[in-house]
Amino acid sequence: MNKFVYLLASSAVVATTLGQSINLNNRGLALVNDASGNPLTGISYVAQVWYGASAGSLDKSFAPSPFRAPTTLYKGTWNPAAVGGPGNTATLDGFKVPDNTVDQTAFLQVAVWDTALYSSWSAAKGKPGTGLSEVFTYTISKDPIAIPGGMENMKSFSLSGSTPVVPEPTTVALGALGAAALLWRRRK
Repeated sequence: MNKFVYLLASSAVVATTLGQSINLNNRGLALVNDASGNPLTGISYVAQVWYGASAGSLDKSFAPSPFRAPTTLYKGTWNPAAVGGPGNTATLDGFKVPDNTVDQTAFLQVAVWDTALYSSWSAAKGKPGTGLSEVFTYTISKDPIAIPGGMENMKSFSLSGSTPVVPEPTTVALGALGAAALLWRRRK
């Protein structure tokens, strides 16, 4: 009898968790492009999925997921299972389907930035070389054992402008040498 109760209790926990899960992988779905329109690659770029119960309350997020290396076949996609990422499937906190009678809708948005330039989304937000998807929805199935979907409603988007470029010292020196040559020529 104890084994039956244990099995029933663990099944209920698993069913509740699966019912509010989401697949964070965008592979084969909408892509993220750089400012030039090319699919984004590079492990210093990360995507962070924000979510909430309405479009105006995107107050929860998953850990940032790095984009794939430039040698990947899946350009424009992030890798949630990579080091530091949340994993392909994650739990949407705050969404419960206790009675299995209604589907619930979560609102999501994806923020992308280069961690070599900005340490977090709050530091990167609105700066050149960052991107923010349109808000999109995900329906959490009332079926507790449904296979979770996730990024199907996301639309492709591009990073804004170009990333800030810091000139190398040789470029600055070459510019100063050119200016000095122009001044010297004008003086003669």
